[in-house]
Amino acid sequence: MCDLRPDGHAAGERDGGSAQPPTATVLVPSYRRPDALRSCLDGLLAGTHLPEQIVVVLRDTDAGSHAALQAWLAEHAEAQTLLDLAEVSEPGQCAATNAGIALATGEIVCFIDDDCVSTAQWLERLLAHYADPEVVGAGGRDVVHHGDEIEFSPQPVVGRLTWCGRVIGNHHQPAFTEPRRVQHLKGANMSFRRGAITGFDPRIRGAHFSDTDVSLAAGRSGALVYDPLAQVDHYPAARTGGFARQPERAEEIAADAHDAAYVMLKHLRGPRTAAFVAFMLLIGRPKACGLPRMIAALPHERWSAVRRWLAAMAGLRAGMRTAREAARR
Repeated sequence: MCDLRPDGHAAGERDGGSAQPPTATVLVPSYRRPDALRSCLDGLLAGTHLPEQIVVVLRDTDAGSHAALQAWLAEHAEAQTLLDLAEVSEPGQCAATNAGIALATGEIVCFIDDDCVSTAQWLERLLAHYADPEVVGAGGRDVVHHGDEIEFSPQPVVGRLTWCGRVIGNHHQPAFTEPRRVQHLKGANMSFRRGAITGFDPRIRGAHFSDTDVSLAAGRSGALVYDPLAQVDHYPAARTGGFARQPERAEEIAADAHDAAYVMLKHLRGPRTAAFVAFMLLIGRPKACGLPRMIAALPHERWSAVRRWLAAMAGLRAGMRTAREAARR
């Protein structure tokens, strides 16, 4: 892995003789968040290293975001040669992201959410890791803001997948500052060599597992690096359409369980698949809880606990079905 000096440049560089970083495309899908989109683009232009291409993906019916983008381009003439627009009519994160990937020309494709603002050295730090030919993906911390508060409970483990398929994220609250290798990255702040990703899987129903799926697939061909100092400031905005960030409705819980099952069964092998199913039945995810947790919640949550459990089990069965169907194709 390429070490970074405090100034953000790769260690070992010599004045006048440093290797050129790979070319980069930054992909920004956006939907009905015009003010956030402008702030995101402002952050990209303020960086110490400009991307060769910025691809903004907008829904064809999102007139407000189109108007905001045109106004922003009128104010930033220097960005007009950098920016390409992809329009989609199909709803959903996968459709938007795949439309953007199809237009990407950079050797590295970088992903940032439209409600994030990159820090000055964000892109420079990400690209520095690709000096190591083993690295196929690099990502960093999203500093999550809730008004004047920052969500931060420092964690020693980031971006891991347990033997039984439990996903450990914590990308927004690392207890360390040095880069380290991980098993998956977070969609709000991640990048990959263009040849390591073919697109987002449209079988995934929600927005919580596409980045995990892409990361696990890319990780089969090389290393993934998490650099907590490659930061973006994340101002979580309400999702317009699609599912909430924290699923509450039965439909959302079922989709979350479906995606967990589909993605894990797609990537786990041998006895790990049985271990994952057992994990989901006995423990589950925060909202898609297993049977013992549902029983423990009965005294104070009553039928709402039962409804969540039934939705989780329905999603688990559906995800297993989707994994079988996909494997046959």
